[in-house]
Amino acid sequence: MPGTSSPAPLGRRQSLIVFACFAAAYFFSYGLRSVNAAIAPFITQDLGVTSAQLGWLSSAFFIAMAAMQPPLGVWLDRYGARRVEAVLLAVAALGSLLMVVADAFMLVSLGRILIGVGVAASLMAPFSYFRRCYPSGRQPQLALWTMVAGTAGAVFFTSPAAWLAGHYGWRSVHLVSGLSFAVVAALLWRMVPDRDLDVASGTKSAGASAFWELLRHPEMRRVMPPSIIGQGAAIALYTLWAGPWLIDVLGMSTARSASTLLLIMSTMMAGYVVMGLASPPLQRRFGLDRVALAGYAVCIAATFLLALYPAPGAWMLWLLMALGTAPVALMQPYVSMQFPREVAGRVVTLYNMFVFIGAFLIQWGIGVAVDGLRAAGLSSVLAYSWTFAGVGVLQAVSVLWWCLRAPARR
Repeated sequence: MPGTSSPAPLGRRQSLIVFACFAAAYFFSYGLRSVNAAIAPFITQDLGVTSAQLGWLSSAFFIAMAAMQPPLGVWLDRYGARRVEAVLLAVAALGSLLMVVADAFMLVSLGRILIGVGVAASLMAPFSYFRRCYPSGRQPQLALWTMVAGTAGAVFFTSPAAWLAGHYGWRSVHLVSGLSFAVVAALLWRMVPDRDLDVASGTKSAGASAFWELLRHPEMRRVMPPSIIGQGAAIALYTLWAGPWLIDVLGMSTARSASTLLLIMSTMMAGYVVMGLASPPLQRRFGLDRVALAGYAVCIAATFLLALYPAPGAWMLWLLMALGTAPVALMQPYVSMQFPREVAGRVVTLYNMFVFIGAFLIQWGIGVAVDGLRAAGLSSVLAYSWTFAGVGVLQAVSVLWWCLRAPARR
């Protein structure tokens, strides 16, 4: 369904300012999403949590983000990206500061949930803004450069965050994050124009009903399984379980695990840079959906190989998965471009809800499965191997669903 409204033009300088503000928000959002992979040993030592509790603590972030997506789509269409993201980032700042002072697991969980609520718009706000204010040919590239900013945050929140946690405690990481969220919120409020509202004005009275109409759309039903299981599983793995896997399966030290995570996230960032440059010709030649399918295939292969090959050199398989995530990210602009610009906020947040529901369920489920298999007498290596194999099977089935329901190419 093509949109009929024309994108509101932005000058070069204004475009750079807008992108920088959104990129800064996603930098810290993505960093906080994946930071537990680097500081998990410090949290475990301080709070005495199990693998299942650690999985919950990280996945609570994702379920909070998922719960925010239905109203978030309406808010983005009604109030615009600037207002929505700036206000929510203030909530993220509050959650970060709560984690600094919390001394009980439940309060730490509440802080993590508030951060998830607060960063719920950190990717969807720029995606909906780009969908309305830029031509379709530029949207995949803008989306990928935003992902570059996010993975730069993930890189920063690996070894540097582990160093900070080792010297000043894991709470110091959240103190820095809370102050940063407050600064970025102020910049967004001050610097980003409301051009997206000019295009969205026709949908302000639509309310939440349009969201549920989108949920029943055939294209949304088609992408639901791969977004929940395929993309959600990849996020669950590299934002938490990569770190414990390196320590529990390969026997790495905390310091070496952090440096390996730094390399993994740097590889992911490099993948986004390459895709940002290559996406226009790839889009013209193959289509965004086929490029994303290739990324899914790489991620699924890496998951199976991690299950089957828990040997010293297997850490390099995480690099393979990191490279596969870049083309998979093209699914979001692909889905967005199947619908009119006027409902861009609802479209991108609905898709995001699928992804974060999957990340929550799988991230927590991996912790429960590993604990359960250990309790049944399996070693840590076998517990992770069986769990990762199960995740790989689910990913493969979800992507097969998507392929079998593909419309005929015109």
